[in-house]
Amino acid sequence: MQENSVKKILIIRLGAIGDVVNSTIIAQAIKTAYPQYVIHFITASYICPLLENNPYLGKVIPVDMQRKDNIPYLIQKGLELRKEKYDYIINLTNSLRNSVLIKTAAPKHLIKRSARRVHAVDAFFNTAGDVFDNLKMPESIKLGVDKKLQARFRQELEGYPKPVVILSPGGDNDKQRQGRIWDDEYWIKLGNMLVEKYNASVLIIGSKTEAPAHKQFSQIKNSYIYSGKLSLKETAALITLCDLFISGDSGPLHLADAVGAKSIALMGSTHPRSSSPYSKNGVFIGPSISCRYCGEKRCKLLGDGEKIAPCMLSIKPEQVMKLIEANGYFK
Repeated sequence: MQENSVKKILIIRLGAIGDVVNSTIIAQAIKTAYPQYVIHFITASYICPLLENNPYLGKVIPVDMQRKDNIPYLIQKGLELRKEKYDYIINLTNSLRNSVLIKTAAPKHLIKRSARRVHAVDAFFNTAGDVFDNLKMPESIKLGVDKKLQARFRQELEGYPKPVVILSPGGDNDKQRQGRIWDDEYWIKLGNMLVEKYNASVLIIGSKTEAPAHKQFSQIKNSYIYSGKLSLKETAALITLCDLFISGDSGPLHLADAVGAKSIALMGSTHPRSSSPYSKNGVFIGPSISCRYCGEKRCKLLGDGEKIAPCMLSIKPEQVMKLIEANGYFK
């Protein structure tokens, strides 16, 4: 291998979880076409463990998000990056903090995210495809998971009734995007319908801040509440073992898609054209009302104290069950 043929690339995407997961398609495509290239990824420290088992990344660099707006900290981080002597930095977010990192890191070339309005995964791929020749779009994202954690959860699930369905109700993390939240009573009804029809085990996942609200899902028979108990790395390993994953548009949804799980997305305000599951294992169900996919964070139709947007309320548990039956997930 010629030393001058080796390119060194840094991808910058500090958050959110779904975008970080989807943007790994860049490393996958480049590394597949050019195995001699060295690719690093810089992201929020709490997301870094998700990328530790990614076979396309040589290094994952953490950023302390509590100090993300501290200019001296960012300059220090940028100086550390400068030592790597990157040929290319791929910047996936326009922000002051990224600008500070990039200017201080001083790469030979800067690549900005493609502005074409397509699915997020396609947009990330196009960002690289517009610059690097001979890239081929992968059929799916291969994130990589911790095999030891996978084995641990496989043993844990041995005593659970099958099939295993994971529900990701969200809540606290989605409060700024009302059209992504499904009604709690709908989740409970769907969970019990899954138990009654299929004798399923229903696993509930969520963050520590969501855990108190998720206690109510113990009303689902055969339910197991994992909310607040798992790291992102553990969550990824657990999801690989489920028979079906159901969620609104969320980070866990895209994580499930990237580890190959069969998934159903409940899409309300966000458009499936850009945010639905990308792989062939994922499908979505959307509302029938005219204001669906509006893209707004706050729903103008909600009154004081109301939290669930009409678009999400229009998706009924019975519709989700019909989709499950039609796709024959548990045959």
